[in-house]
Parts: sequence; C-alpha cells; structure tokens
Amino acid sequence: MLATLERLKGLLQEEHGQDELSLHLMAASQAIESFCKRSFRKQQYTERMSGYKSDYINLRNFPVASVESLTGQTGEITDYEILSEGRLYRRNGWPIGKHNIQVTYTGGYVLPGDATPDNPRTLPESIELACLFLAKTTFSGQLGVAGERFGDYSVTYIVKDGFELPGAVISLISPYVGRWV
Repeated sequence: MLATLERLKGLLQEEHGQDELSLHLMAASQAIESFCKRSFRKQQYTERMSGYKSDYINLRNFPVASVESLTGQTGEITDYEILSEGRLYRRNGWPIGKHNIQVTYTGGYVLPGDATPDNPRTLPESIELACLFLAKTTFSGQLGVAGERFGDYSVTYIVKDGFELPGAVISLISPYVGRWV
C-alpha cells in the first residue's frame, strides 16, 4: 500500500475498523497505480519492449536501482547507461524490432509499510498524501461529490462516464505518470 494504516487512522482522528480502513487504502493505492500505469513498490521487474530508432528506452517502474539483465535478439546488451527516472541510454541506439528487448531490473520506491531502519522509505510524500486523501474521500463517501450546500441541504455529484480521480489526487501524482502513456 502507498500509505500506512496508522497514518490514515491519524488523519481520520476517530476509531474505525482496521479491515475497512485497509480496504480503502488498498483501493486508493490500486487506483493511483492504475492511473499512473505503473507499480511503485521497489522490487524486481521484467519488461519486454520494442526497439525503435532512438538512443533511449523508458522503463515503467522508475527509479531504477539496478539492471540485472538486458538482452536483444543477438544476446546480452552491456553498452548502456542508466539515466534518471528510468531511462536507459545507448549511444548506438537500440536494436529495432517488435518486443525484441527484454530488461530485468530492480526499480520503484521503498513504500512506507516496507521501510526498515536499514532501508528507509523513498516513496515521495506527494504520492502518500494522494493515497491518504483518496482513501479518506472514499471512506467518507465524498468521492464524486462536486459541491454541497447546507441551507436546505443539497449535494451536487460529478456525472462522468466512468471513475475519475479527484483533481487534488491527480495534481499530486502527475509527475509520476509514465512517459509512455
């Protein structure tokens, strides 16, 4: 999860069932990862991609800590550099073809719930805040509410053709949406 149960409990400042709050945190985490089209947890990933006329390829789950293997149609590729935000650079370009490059790498962030004294959290606070805000919004039943009026109580709902994240959440997570989208 992109935030901890303890942080959500502190934000709500009331006692609530742990299972129900965990469900809202998991749903918020999944919605954010789905919107960003990536995973944030630091772990090993394998991606297969197509080579095209470029010196760069972008890996989905940045930042990249290490590349364990990178192969093309003719075997291992070793003449590349890892750049910031998950970009790999190769001076002579990448072999052109469909799904002809496979990369196994360790990427992502140490999530708040996975942090230890030896391996501190690295997830940006804006992502955690977005998750907490979305979980609180769904928990309070305010998701999709555009406005409220208290005199002769009235609620206006956002009507769309599907689920949409609140604008505040989108603003907080926008820098972490994949570049391939």
